[in-house]
Amino acid sequence: MNRRNTDLEERRANAVEGAAVSASLLCLLHCLALPLLLLLTPGMVGLFIQSEAFHSVALALVAPSALAAFWLGYRRHRRRHPAWLGVAGVVCLVVALLPDQTESAEAWMTTAGSLLLLLGHVINWRLRLHAP
Repeated sequence: MNRRNTDLEERRANAVEGAAVSASLLCLLHCLALPLLLLLTPGMVGLFIQSEAFHSVALALVAPSALAAFWLGYRRHRRRHPAWLGVAGVVCLVVALLPDQTESAEAWMTTAGSLLLLLGHVINWRLRLHAP
């Protein structure tokens, strides 16, 4: 592969990883700021943020971007542990959406999933940057 293709692939991987990290951070901020948002946001917007629909939409955005970022990282650095952290994070997010979860359990699972995803993305990014 020539230098130009390598630079292009690196820029694409950075863009995907940046989107994935941003999505994970948004999940974490959502979970931590939800009580404050519910106090400040009236009506329907507050109901959507608290609803299952919001979490389903967020998961539908987070999971594919995480998969793409971890795959691109693995192709570059050949390390699996960032992807396993990401898989654990997505599993936590899925478990949080299961029926009959208490609000407390849902909040803890969502926070844990967001943190695991974020950690996986940071490690993936750093490994990618230092890969030969």
